[in-house]
Amino acid sequence: MRGSFGAGGEAALPSPPGAQEAPHDLAEHRHMPRIGRYGIAALALACLLAGRDAGAQSVAHPEDATFILLTVTRDGHPAALGTAFFVDADGTALTNSHVVYPVRQQPERYELLALVGREFYSATIVCANKLPYDPEKDKAVFGRDIAEVKLGPSRFPPTTYRLGGVERTAHLTGLPGFPALALGNDPSRGARVRIVGYGLIGFPPTPGLRWTATGTVDGVGAAPDGTPAFRVVSTNRPREGNSGSPVLNAAGHVVGMWTWDEDESLAYGVAIASSALRRPCGAGREAPTARPDARASR
Repeated sequence: MRGSFGAGGEAALPSPPGAQEAPHDLAEHRHMPRIGRYGIAALALACLLAGRDAGAQSVAHPEDATFILLTVTRDGHPAALGTAFFVDADGTALTNSHVVYPVRQQPERYELLALVGREFYSATIVCANKLPYDPEKDKAVFGRDIAEVKLGPSRFPPTTYRLGGVERTAHLTGLPGFPALALGNDPSRGARVRIVGYGLIGFPPTPGLRWTATGTVDGVGAAPDGTPAFRVVSTNRPREGNSGSPVLNAAGHVVGMWTWDEDESLAYGVAIASSALRRPCGAGREAPTARPDARASR
């Protein structure tokens, strides 16, 4: 993302003139945000509260409720990598729209696999907000970059799939109850946060490795479309594949979703605040919210 949060904590993210939805050729990830972009060439180089009753369970451990969301071609070639996290035990999860963009635009060419532990599932897009696009800069613009997906038994023909040296088996029967995270309140400036996700780690990069970072919220504001957001400064900033990662407070509640790196700095990144995540599909059902007495548990 180009733009920054001002010293006073106010967003300085001007809306580009003539913004529109990103064109189909963005499905090839030439102009996708740096976080979450994961082309085929990079893969070749290296080749998540709650049950249905939000008040009935304690908050899941973040690492157990976070998983890899992989876009593959119909013949199995990986095309994009992102992170998602469960917000309901029924397999409902949240991620960024740009993570699922290829499947949304070209469903006849791409499909989503959810890599959870040592198994993989098929994932269906419930909703994905349109990505604003700046034709002058020929790139996507930071905004309501939120998507909801739902896991189901694998429909992918192969019964095994290998990524990053880990072989996973297709889950073909009914779904288990998944560990889920609850949404907390939007963070304030100065709050300490933790980010949990998967991505490209090491050199040459190995895809799909678990990764965490800690940081501090140093700015609170909004995207050009009004989406509440905040900036995080961290010495171990997320990288490719971490788009859609939950940003967590000390209690293990989701206060945001990591979405975008700032191009101007290696220390800063931007997350969408949790208040924007409560109704990812607009007027649809609301995601579970943390109980006041809930605490993270392993």
